[in-house]
Amino acid sequence: MRTYAFLLAVMAGTASAAEVTIIRPKTDSFIAQEWEYYILLGDQPKPVADLRAGERVTLQVPAETQTIVVQCPKGLGANYDEARINYDFKTNSRAYFTLVAQSKCVTVQALDARGAAPFMSATRPRTEGRLIEYDPPKASSAPTLVTATAASVPALTTTDSADKDMITAATAAWVEAFNSRDPARMSALYDPEAVLADAAEPRARIGANAINDYYKNVAKRKTQREALGERTIRVLGDTAIDSGTLTYFEMRDGQATTTPARYSLTYRNRGGKWLIVDHQASLIR
Repeated sequence: MRTYAFLLAVMAGTASAAEVTIIRPKTDSFIAQEWEYYILLGDQPKPVADLRAGERVTLQVPAETQTIVVQCPKGLGANYDEARINYDFKTNSRAYFTLVAQSKCVTVQALDARGAAPFMSATRPRTEGRLIEYDPPKASSAPTLVTATAASVPALTTTDSADKDMITAATAAWVEAFNSRDPARMSALYDPEAVLADAAEPRARIGANAINDYYKNVAKRKTQREALGERTIRVLGDTAIDSGTLTYFEMRDGQATTTPARYSLTYRNRGGKWLIVDHQASLIR
């Protein structure tokens, strides 16, 4: 395994650079946590950082950079799955990304400072000066690409960017609440008159009590977790819609299982707080 000196010191002096923070939250799911993820810029052959579970790193990224690449080891040897996200670093000189574990590698999600704050407080800085031990992928070994689209990137140059950032943070809180297995925490994110329609159930759940009962049943599946995939956020005045795909992870009979699904969360702004008023969920068959 080759060892590379950490490149942050070199990059710190780069002119016209963006400040980029990449966060790898620690999760209690069964997804492997023991391996480092490697961070590369565009098509550069060497990583600029590695991240362990529960760590974050801040980089000075050249403004002309267009792509962040995350490589996830597939096992022993120089084999990796990859996730990529395109981003306009010339327009946005400060950016935050969080890595959400998937069955293969991660989903890369862009956040603003407010949305990133809870992830920042729950992680520790990467150990300064730690060398990167990395085997370049073999030329004959093409990695499986798990592409993170730019749909989750807040449009920071538009007038509704602040609201989009708040919806990004609200849905991140919904995922965290779901993974906490705490019914009260889950149902607190919904409007008292919200509707939750799960295609696996015969009828919709309407109102706070019915939604709380729904999550009490969900919480019985102790090992189940979820992670977002591709998504689209639309803000329409005091209403916003966050829709896309997600993956459920669960242990069944000692085996790790993954189940793809679709979701749609409709939010209403109630006194400055975005609450879920309509939730549609269905499995992808």
